Amino acid sequence: MRGPSTPLRGALLGLLVERPGHGYDLANRLMKRLGGVWQIDRGTIYRQLKGLAAEGLAYGVEGTRSEEDDRPLTVYHPTEQASSALECWMETLTPREPVRQGLQAKLAVARPEDVPRLLLALREYERECSELAQLVRPSDGEARSWAALRMDCTRDAVYGMLLFEIEWAARTRQRIEAYAASTS
Repeated sequence: MRGPSTPLRGALLGLLVERPGHGYDLANRLMKRLGGVWQIDRGTIYRQLKGLAAEGLAYGVEGTRSEEDDRPLTVYHPTEQASSALECWMETLTPREPVRQGLQAKLAVARPEDVPRLLLALREYERECSELAQLVRPSDGEARSWAALRMDCTRDAVYGMLLFEIEWAARTRQRIEAYAASTS
C-alpha cells in the first residue's frame, strides 16, 4: 500500500472490504462520500483495482451487466489479506501532498508581463475552491450513524483546507495586484 496513489488505493480497499463492487460503482461510492472534491478518473480506478488484485488484496469475478446487456463486467472482492492491509493503511500516516503545484510552478517562473494571466489563474482557482467548499460544507447537526460521522469528518477536513486555499489565493492575488500597481 505504498506509492503516489496510496490514498486512492486505500480508499478503494476500504470500499471493497465494506462490500464488493465494480469500478464504476466504487468510483461513484467514493465520489459520493468525498463530495466531488477528488477528481477521480475511472481509468485510474480500474488500474488501481488491477494493482490491488496483483498484490493479492482483491480478486475479480467476471460477469455481465444484465440479461439485456451482455458486455463483460468485473466485480472486485476483497481477499482474506484485505482487512489486515486496510488496518495497516489506516495506522500509517500519509505524507502531506504538495498543494497548488500548478500555481506554484506558474509563480516560480512568472514574468511581469504574465501578471494578467497569473491573476486570472488565481481568480479561477478561488472560484473553483469556493464551489467545492459549498459542495462539502459539513453539517451542523450531530451524526446519527457511523457512516454519517465518517462523511462529516471527511468533509470538515476538506472544507477547512479549501477555505485556506481560498484565503491564500486571495492574498497572493492582492499582493500581485499591489506590486503591479506600484510599478506601473
